[in-house]
Amino acid sequence: MSYDLIVIGGGFAGLTAANRAAELGLNALVLEASAEEFYACNSRYSTGALHVSFTPPRTDPAVLYDVIQEKSDGTARPDLAEAIASRAALTVEWLKDHGAAFENHPRRSDDMPMLAPLREMRAGLDWEGGGAHRLMQTLEAGLTSQGGELRRGIRARRILQENGMITGVEAETDSGTETLSAPAVVIADGGFQANSDLVRQHIGCAATELQRRNAGTARGEGLMMATELGAATIGMGTFYGHVLSRDAMTNEALWPYPQVDVICATSLVVNEAGQRIADEGHGGIYIANAIAKCGTPLGITAIFDAAVWEDAKTTDNVPPNPSLPDAGGTVIEAPTLEALAEKAGIDARGLAATIEAYNAHLANGKSGNALDTLTPPGTQTTYTAQPVSQPPFYAIPVCAGITVTSGGIAINGKGQVLDTDDNPIPGLYAAGSAIGGLEGGNRAAYIGGLIKSFGVGLIAAETIAAERPS
Repeated sequence: MSYDLIVIGGGFAGLTAANRAAELGLNALVLEASAEEFYACNSRYSTGALHVSFTPPRTDPAVLYDVIQEKSDGTARPDLAEAIASRAALTVEWLKDHGAAFENHPRRSDDMPMLAPLREMRAGLDWEGGGAHRLMQTLEAGLTSQGGELRRGIRARRILQENGMITGVEAETDSGTETLSAPAVVIADGGFQANSDLVRQHIGCAATELQRRNAGTARGEGLMMATELGAATIGMGTFYGHVLSRDAMTNEALWPYPQVDVICATSLVVNEAGQRIADEGHGGIYIANAIAKCGTPLGITAIFDAAVWEDAKTTDNVPPNPSLPDAGGTVIEAPTLEALAEKAGIDARGLAATIEAYNAHLANGKSGNALDTLTPPGTQTTYTAQPVSQPPFYAIPVCAGITVTSGGIAINGKGQVLDTDDNPIPGLYAAGSAIGGLEGGNRAAYIGGLIKSFGVGLIAAETIAAERPS
């Protein structure tokens, strides 16, 4: 069979690229490895928040570009950042024109459009009635109505190339191997968070030391097929995720929610010696990455007091107080810090010294940077550090929950896959969480999984259509 383009992966990035290509007159085929009608993927499980570095996508493009570069510490590829920023509002409008509905979340005040209907947002995984799942169905229906095709139960094994040009895909089904011809291939099969070898190599710990906060289907196969053709990779060492109760490792009701991010960001995150492991003020995504790289990912604990626990009733979309203990998560309580350390298995003397230094810096600070002389520092530009002083005191054993890796295949602002000399590989494109060059950096910046999927999916399809021989 011959097509104008073949898309590897049936999530938002792949379905968007295929839909846009079909609109532009191309014959598009999407390959989805799972044979299930409602196949598991991060797109289907997502909460549906569409943002650019947590900034509304209808914001002025110049502002969005600056936000991307600021959050990523200047590591985002300029042409890719500009492409995302300049098209963010148009991406929302395209989605609305293709059946997506949006509304604001009642617990958010940041004007962040979220796919409607909103998920219930409770402890555990709830996707069946959410807007993301419905949009998956809508995009599939839109693709088939335009003559495109989504094939389930077929896994791409190799991208074919002759004389430097893409010629198609070799794929595997239950009945054998198929060769599918196309002059363009879009890799959109997600990150590599389900590949234990790649996680160990790039993230720095065993996959078993992280809690899977994802569909468990993205194994980096597209990335490996691309590198076999000489593609470059970028930013492989970070991931998007959140801090979870360590009990989530054995209790399905505790992932993907509730998160422990805000508690960690305003309090202390310590190891078994009672020492802080990271600058908590950078937030939960950064802390999750720090936990993964600390050497003892399953020996980390959040320490906080009664005031922070009271705030935890309102400070997140799924407030950890009381949803975490209600769902079976451990929350240790004690009248003194010494008793808390004993219950939590933390060195009491080390914890006391850490809290004494931390509280003293807060008490003596005369500016918003009261913790900047601590090691590690305590940034307060986003979250305000709270003293650990009001009994009773609390501890939550935590772990890093990994949603999706941040790095991947290097692309330019046209969605073209780049080789190690920064030149496009003719006919090869990538979109969504398979790509790198936008997120990561020193603070594990999260620019937005959905904007990468929808935005780059549209860009790649339009590039393919524009470069199609007349």
